[in-house]
Amino acid sequence: MNNMTICNYIVSVVGLALGALIMHAAAAFPMQFTENGPGPGFWPFSLGCALAVAAVVLLAFTFTKRADLSGQRVSLNTPANKRVYIMMGLVVAFCVLINLLGFYPAAAALIVATMKLMDYHNKKGILLTTVLTLAFIYLVFGVLLHTQMPQSIFLS
Repeated sequence: MNNMTICNYIVSVVGLALGALIMHAAAAFPMQFTENGPGPGFWPFSLGCALAVAAVVLLAFTFTKRADLSGQRVSLNTPANKRVYIMMGLVVAFCVLINLLGFYPAAAALIVATMKLMDYHNKKGILLTTVLTLAFIYLVFGVLLHTQMPQSIFLS
């Protein structure tokens, strides 16, 4: 499995599957444009399309260059890759925490954890970044766009 060609094929199939799942989930929401802009399903559906297109491009590239890529080895356990795996775990934890705690506490935890993962340990900088990011999200989505962010299941 350390062959670049095989890894690219796996990533392409997973990317296509995720893109299709995102598009399917987004299709449950209105996508049409109104005087207020696109519906809530438009951007997630677009993201799913972009992911699927990127997967197809990777698949085509790998298919056309498979002879060159088959000689390249992939190392999955480098320190840099381990950070990627941890970040993927943080995103999954964020998705779970959104349901348990609500969007803003989950986002605060994700921001702090991501900054620490990236070896930034200045407490004032982390606090300032977290507060300013959450304030920006609140102003744009809560105040300007009147979007209700997910709340804790305990408050529903």
